[in-house]
Amino acid sequence: MVTELKPFDAFYPAEEYHQRYFARNPLQPYCQVVIAPKVAKFRKQYFERLRR
Repeated sequence: MVTELKPFDAFYPAEEYHQRYFARNPLQPYCQVVIAPKVAKFRKQYFERLRR
């Protein structure tokens, strides 16, 4: 298996309904089970660097 790394030619932002998904849908099961623990770990690890 080979992975080619090269600069991308264009960047396409995600659709609007994907923007701030976790903030808008915190009670969705995926957000609660998958995203929330990752966000909590990130906040704990980088607490001092986060804006308040």
